Formats: sequence, C-alpha cells, structure tokens
Amino acid sequence: MAGFDQRREQVLDGCARAFALKGYQGASIRDIARAVPMSAGGLYHYCSNKQEFLYQVCDRAFHSLIERLTTGLDGIDDPSERVHTVFKSHLAYFLERPDELITLTEDLSSLEAPWASRVRVLQRQYYGIVSDVLAPFAVPGGISLRVATMSLFGMINWVHTWYRRGADPGADALARQMSDLFLSGFAAAAPETARSVQGGSER
Repeated sequence: MAGFDQRREQVLDGCARAFALKGYQGASIRDIARAVPMSAGGLYHYCSNKQEFLYQVCDRAFHSLIERLTTGLDGIDDPSERVHTVFKSHLAYFLERPDELITLTEDLSSLEAPWASRVRVLQRQYYGIVSDVLAPFAVPGGISLRVATMSLFGMINWVHTWYRRGADPGADALARQMSDLFLSGFAAAAPETARSVQGGSER
C-alpha cells in the first residue's frame, strides 16, 4: 500500500475511534486529529470536512462487510450454514474493528446529501445479500422475509452495547449461538427437561 493510502487508512481509523467515543455530533476535527494522531490541518489533505470523514468511514465499512460476506458465502450451499456465515462474518468484523461498526450503527443517520444516498446504495446491497440468504426459509403465510431480515440485523448491529471481551465467546462460537437462536428460537432449542419445567410453570 502506497504511503498516502496507508496514512489515509490510519486517518479513517482515527475518525472511527473519535466517532465511536463521542458520537459524530460530539466529535470535533481536533478530536479526530488527536485520535490519528496528526495535526488538525493535516487532516484536510484526506477529506474536506467532517461529513466527508463520516462518509469515508461508512463507505469503507460497508465495502468491507460486503466483500467479507460474499467471500464467506462462496461455496456454502447448506441454508443454515449460510445463515451462520452471515452472523460469523458480521461479528468477526465487529470484534476486529469495533469503532468502525459502532460508527456505522450509531452515526449513519447523520450523513447528509450527497453522501447519504451513496452509502444507502451499499446498505441496500448488504441487506439484499442477507435477505437472499434467508429466502430459502420463507414460507407462504409465514413470517415475512423483510421482518426476518430486519430482525437479524437487529440482533447483530447492537452487539457492541452488551458484548464483553473475556466474558462472551469469540466470533465463531458467538455466531453459532446467535444463528441457532435466530433459526430455532430460545424455547424451541432448550432441552426437553427445561421445556417441561417451563410448561409446568405456566399452568
């Protein structure tokens, strides 16, 4: 990677750190400069304003998520394993780049024109891939594919609000638990004895 491009990646990492810590509205250009670190004036060699910094962080995140997921799904035919791959890909990205995913989740709505429409294209692309993964489970008269897709994103997008390193499992084990929970439901996946106790408590 060329020197300018490498430094640009470091700048975007600093942006994500500042946004994750203070939120887009609360983070200043000086906060970003301290997070890189570099001079505030030097930042403008890479983006013209804070909106463009946010756009670049979100754009990079979505491109990375899409590339990881499409690569991970390649060659996997089993529908349940494909769902597991969605969880694993997204959660692994979160554990590797938490600041970036926090920014994407918390501050995407702060993007303005023309940046918002550009990122929305990538957002729809990512949504479409996940929706296609869930499509084999859709049945007429059942839960709508849109509800299922948005519920899955509801599970994975907010992991940063509760995940604790050291206490919670790594990406693969966490993805397995969450995808099983998503596909089977908590009560349905419980041991028979637990279901019997639960059924008895409802009488």
